[in-house]
Amino acid sequence: MEKETIERPVTEADKQFFDVNLNKPKRQKTSREKFTIKLHQEEQKATKAHLPFAAHAARDDFEGNISTQIGKQRKAYGSIEYPEKLTVPKMDWKKYSDLKNFTVEKEYEKNDTSLTNRNPGLFVALKTTVYKYQDYGNTYRVMEEPADAIKRAQEKVWKAQKQTK
Repeated sequence: MEKETIERPVTEADKQFFDVNLNKPKRQKTSREKFTIKLHQEEQKATKAHLPFAAHAARDDFEGNISTQIGKQRKAYGSIEYPEKLTVPKMDWKKYSDLKNFTVEKEYEKNDTSLTNRNPGLFVALKTTVYKYQDYGNTYRVMEEPADAIKRAQEKVWKAQKQTK
């Protein structure tokens, strides 16, 4: 059964309405929102590469730069007259995930019961490294990829089997 469409003629009242473009944002993003989006993207890249990422240090650097810009506007105008002129500073994102800027606090293996249960005959433990960024007290935990941990556990089993033969 086909659906029948009923079209009505356009009236003068219909012409008073206007099209709304829902794809275009109603307002521009602030510099803080732009920074937060970029920060999350960079943090995701570092996480995928199994590197620590010092997001707190990046936020502190951003806040320092923005406060400098705000201070200049207050000095020139007496208040923040042009918030749209606050720009996102050019940041070197690599320094927040560069291992030269981190110290290794500790390294250990953590038992993963879920992986052990899914791989009978293997005892799977994930290597975990805890890093500390330069002068900050925050620690960042980076864990080994589960596939690598399973491979390492399998190699231990094979090595033990070779020794018993």
